[in-house]
Amino acid sequence: MAFFRQFPKVEYDFNREGVINNMVDIYRSVRPLQNFVDDTAAYIYYEVRNGERPDIISNKLYGNQNFYWTFFVVNETLHDGLQTWPMSQEDLFTYIEREYEGYAITTNPVIRRDSDGLITAFENSLAGSVPGTTTGKFQLGETIRGGTSNATGTLVKKDLDLNQLVVQNVTGAFLGDPTPPSGNNITERITGLTSGDFVDSYQAYKYAEAPHHWFVIGDKEEKVVTNSAYISTGVSQNDITFKSNRAVVEEINDERSRIRVIAPSYIEQFADQFETLLNA
Repeated sequence: MAFFRQFPKVEYDFNREGVINNMVDIYRSVRPLQNFVDDTAAYIYYEVRNGERPDIISNKLYGNQNFYWTFFVVNETLHDGLQTWPMSQEDLFTYIEREYEGYAITTNPVIRRDSDGLITAFENSLAGSVPGTTTGKFQLGETIRGGTSNATGTLVKKDLDLNQLVVQNVTGAFLGDPTPPSGNNITERITGLTSGDFVDSYQAYKYAEAPHHWFVIGDKEEKVVTNSAYISTGVSQNDITFKSNRAVVEEINDERSRIRVIAPSYIEQFADQFETLLNA
C-alpha cells in the first residue's frame, strides 16, 4: 500500500447522488525516469530466490520493506502487478496442474495421394469442413471416445494450429505413441459421441507435457514452424522438435526471477522523483 499512498486523489461520485468520495487515482502512471534509465550505475540485478516476496527483498536491499513497489515500476515483465511476480516452485507446480489439466491428443493428418499413390499433400485433420460452420470437426463439451482403448473424456479445447484435442475428466488411457518400444505405431480412432466426427490419434500426452510450439532443431530463437507431420511446410519432420507447455511456463518464470532493481544509493532519489512526476 505504500505505493498507492504516492498517487494523487480524485473526487468521484459513485452513485451520482452528490456524495463525493476521495479515491486513489489508480490509472495514473509514469514511466521510469529517463536519467535513471540512462544511468546504468543506478541499477543492479537481483535473482529472486524461491518464494521470496517483494517486501522481503525490499527490506534486504534497502532496510525498508516499503520500496517494494519500485520493482514493478522498473521491470516491464512486472508491470501487471503481483500476478506477474515469479512463483515459488510449489506455486508453479500448482499453477501448471490447474492451467494444463487433462490430456492432449494430437491427430494424424489427412494424407492426399495422386493416382500413382504418391503423397501430394498433408491436410489438417481437425479443420475438416462441417456444413454450416467454420469451426472444423468436433463440438466443445462433447464426449470423445477411443475406438480401441474405450477411453473417454470431455473435449474442452481444439487447437487447429497444433492439431490437438484437449480433454478433461478422462477415464481410461487414450492410445497415441508413434514410436513405442515394439516398433509398431500405437494409435486409435477418436470419435465424438455427439458430432459423430472422427480422427486418428497420433500421440497422447498429459496436457502439461504436450507441445506448446514446434521449431527447427538448433534454432536458438525457436521460430515457430507448423508441425510438418500434419501440415506440409517443406520442413522435414526429422528436423523439428517442440517445447512443452510446462517448459514454456517454467522458462517464463525463470526469466521473471532475474529482476532489475534500483541501487540502494539511488533509491531515495528515485522514489522522490517518481512521486513528483506522478503528482505533476
